[in-house]
Amino acid sequence: MKQDLIVILDLGSTQNTVLARKIRELGVYSEIHPHDITAEELKALPNVKGIILNGGENRVVDDKAIEIRQELYGLDWPMISIDYPQSQCQEKWNELPDCDALKKFLFEECGAKSNWNMKNFIEDQIEIIRKQVGDKKVLLALSGGVDSSVVAAMLI
Repeated sequence: MKQDLIVILDLGSTQNTVLARKIRELGVYSEIHPHDITAEELKALPNVKGIILNGGENRVVDDKAIEIRQELYGLDWPMISIDYPQSQCQEKWNELPDCDALKKFLFEECGAKSNWNMKNFIEDQIEIIRKQVGDKKVLLALSGGVDSSVVAAMLI
């Protein structure tokens, strides 16, 4: 993937998609991943520039607060937390940031570039699929829904 990536770790927020959309509207690609992702899995993601720990009212499951793995705090990427009291991040926000604070984190602290748009994303996904498939054939079960129809279009 050519685009810079901001990883949002889901720690019980109901606002993950809202945050991801705000980041993408600023031209930076973002993905939401589960709170229990490993350092190795994060390192395998392409072009990561920063991590947002996104907590919320659903961060307690079966009377136990969910937490990220301690090893993630030692990674070299800038990291902030939103509504996550257990966070060991230096920068903590009590709610979703305003546009200026988000811009500062993305562009100044993370050094991300505003290089994401849907056209580039689609081209990158097609390139990834072509590398995975190579010269092999693909059997696709087309349900007629949006997801399988998009995959079918990308395979052509």
